[in-house]
Amino acid sequence: MRGLKWYQFWRLFFIQSSRNNRTIDGLGFFHVLAPMFGRWAGDRETRTDVALRHMGYFNANPILAPFIVGVVVNLEERRLGGEAITDNQIGTVKDTLSSVSTTVGDIFFDVVLVPLGLTIGSIFAIYGSYIGLAIFLALYNFYHIRVRISGYRVGLQLCGGVGEKLVTRLFREQNLLGGCAAFASGAFAALVFSRAYRMGGVGYGLWGIGAVAAIVLLRRKLSFFWCAVIVFLAASLYLLLL
Repeated sequence: MRGLKWYQFWRLFFIQSSRNNRTIDGLGFFHVLAPMFGRWAGDRETRTDVALRHMGYFNANPILAPFIVGVVVNLEERRLGGEAITDNQIGTVKDTLSSVSTTVGDIFFDVVLVPLGLTIGSIFAIYGSYIGLAIFLALYNFYHIRVRISGYRVGLQLCGGVGEKLVTRLFREQNLLGGCAAFASGAFAALVFSRAYRMGGVGYGLWGIGAVAAIVLLRRKLSFFWCAVIVFLAASLYLLLL
């Protein structure tokens, strides 16, 4: 693997270990690149300048952060080879990709993949099975480890739009997994309603319908305050008539 060696590559998995309010994951990013400073700078003074450049603010989705590390290593290696690449160019690319990766990564992993895995796990949990837990761990770690490794490699090969392949692939699979998540959520809701009806009668079913109605109202941009008021009035009416 060009750039970081395999024993240095493991540092990418701990990029959030030194998170702080000032530089967010800047120290983690610095720690990942630290083994390369001696190659990029010959004397001590130049090495200090390189270190200070890569010790600043860094905030990106940690799973897509290896892609940015690969891009930065690529640019530094090309500059070492004689290309006219400035510090500002490297910093601009780093900041831009950080913003993009945060948006793409958070949506893919936190909004689509994790809810899908948890919903599948919850469906199996209703029947007292641990298979759902195994599916969740396998699904999450498949994408988690694959994106970390392939993201770094794609970053190293950055040229002619190669970097777009990673994001394009994630978006394509995001649509597929989003559809699976919607189907799993519907199946889970149906199971919960049926179980609740058998255990507690019509009352539990009405509470479930009320929760779904509140979600629909929120998705239609109704303010949280009025949703809370409507749920409160509905609950009060239910308890008075019970």
